[in-house]
Amino acid sequence: MKINSIRRMLLLSVNAVILLMLLITSLNTWFNVHHEIDELFDAQLAQYARLVRHLLVEPNTPLTADSDHAIEMPFLLDDGIERTSAEERYSEGHKYESKIAVQVWHENGQLLIRSGNVGKTPLLPKQSGFHEIRHNQYLWIGFSLYVPDEKAWIFTAQREDVRDELSWHLTLNQLLPLGIAILPIILLVWLAVEWGTKPVRELSKKLAETNPTELQPIEMPLPRELKPFKDAVNKLMAELKAYLKKEKMFIADVSHELRTPLSVLQVHTDNLEKATDSQEQRTAIQAIGKSTRRLAHLVKQLMETEKLEHNIVLQYQEIQLLRLTEDALASVDLPLIDRVIWVVDIPKQLQVRVDPALFHAALRNLLDNAAKYAPAQSEVSIKARIEQHAVVISVSNAINGDITLELARLGERFFRSYGHQDVAGAGLGLSITRKIVNLHGGKLVFSQDITGRFVTELFLPQTT
Repeated sequence: MKINSIRRMLLLSVNAVILLMLLITSLNTWFNVHHEIDELFDAQLAQYARLVRHLLVEPNTPLTADSDHAIEMPFLLDDGIERTSAEERYSEGHKYESKIAVQVWHENGQLLIRSGNVGKTPLLPKQSGFHEIRHNQYLWIGFSLYVPDEKAWIFTAQREDVRDELSWHLTLNQLLPLGIAILPIILLVWLAVEWGTKPVRELSKKLAETNPTELQPIEMPLPRELKPFKDAVNKLMAELKAYLKKEKMFIADVSHELRTPLSVLQVHTDNLEKATDSQEQRTAIQAIGKSTRRLAHLVKQLMETEKLEHNIVLQYQEIQLLRLTEDALASVDLPLIDRVIWVVDIPKQLQVRVDPALFHAALRNLLDNAAKYAPAQSEVSIKARIEQHAVVISVSNAINGDITLELARLGERFFRSYGHQDVAGAGLGLSITRKIVNLHGGKLVFSQDITGRFVTELFLPQTT
């Protein structure tokens, strides 16, 4: 079920529970009161019968089989008007008298005594105990008692609606204070809900007032239940702030990196326009081609970087590492292939579980980087081994100068070694490779060994 308003849901649910409990209490009170009244009146009926029996066996109350003693009862109409107990005490008697009946029958079938509100037919069956009968369209509760000394049956009875009316009045009197208290209770519940949801409204207001350009963390006292939400929002804003900062830096770096090849391209275009002979034209055209290729390479790597910034789903496959390395080596530009001597030492049976397309790009960047920065005709070594449940791919090449102080920054976007600014590149290759390796759950480690060779080690979790 969709909840559009927590406040409305709390108000409705709490009030519904209160009303439900009041209904359950009412029903329980009704049944309990009715039960107790039944017990009281049943005992009275039995007591009345025994009282009549006592009168029957008295010597001063002789009864004969042919006598018919009718006890006169006042005829008082129940007009349905509620009155006080004092007002209902008429001089003639009480209106409830017409709802109580007495009969005494001789065992030979002769009626000896009856109350005026019943006829001359047996009101109850001649069977000792309590009975429920319908007489004059009313339900009666009766009690039958046999008197052996007088050979007579005594019937006492009472209309059921007397008990229902009394039960209703007692229940109403019990629940009326609760019913009157419903409105104050609902008001108090509303105030409690308003007070309890106040921190939520304050937090919502604080979020609405947050400046999207600053994304400052929310600092305000909140109940324990809202602190995880506040922490999650603060964490999200911190991550968003870092992401926006990174994007701004990326845009700034891209602008800077594009400015150089575009400026160079503009210069060579101007030179081409001003060229006076074919040699100058060829030189300008070659320079334009070189700048264009650099620009195309930069744009391609920027597109790869943008693609990796989104959480893409890897398409894993089991593949032979040697075959994957040979394919990556084959995709390196031919001038770079011929520039160095390649030494590949990878066990043929070694398998890795990777996304072939992405991992191919990562290996190609490592090989391309090694060929660019290694001295001409030097050796570039590609090795692989298994170490502590990981496949370690190592690419090493000779390099001019000491880059130990720069190792920590390698892999940053657009970072290029200060001693190798003359080498063509955009400073994105290692950044792309590190991102791909991280997506595979691995890591990239750069080092410079004691011989001065630059070593890149790619640690990849081994499949089981």
